[in-house]
Amino acid sequence: MYRKKHQPFSLASLSNQKGSMLVIALFVIIVLALLGLTITRLLSSSSDSIIHEVLGQRALNAARAGIECAVAQEFGGGCNHPVSKEFNAVAGLENCNYSVTPTSKSIEDGAKTFTFWTFSSTGQCSAGKINVTRFVYIDAMLESE
Repeated sequence: MYRKKHQPFSLASLSNQKGSMLVIALFVIIVLALLGLTITRLLSSSSDSIIHEVLGQRALNAARAGIECAVAQEFGGGCNHPVSKEFNAVAGLENCNYSVTPTSKSIEDGAKTFTFWTFSSTGQCSAGKINVTRFVYIDAMLESE
């Protein structure tokens, strides 16, 4: 059996490996940059969806307020702004508004007369460039005497 002789440490083997650390470092930097970019985009889209969700709920609340006001006005409860209103001084509904469209139709059923109402309300809220709209409608019927 022959033993392999260990070759002495040579400068020639070091010169063959001079650029390998540079390639590995460049690869690590690129991977970390892509990971950072992905996380930044993920956080940005997450915050945008939260803004849309919050504004959507505010617009829905504004539309519901418009429906309630229009119904109260029509059926004797009274309301100051039955058709439209802007909520500039109301905390939580800044930059929101509603507009309501009431329609009615008389229906006769034998000796009875009914009035059929449809109330549709559009609530809208905005923040910067984001604008969110929600629609609500209800039907009501009143027997005329």
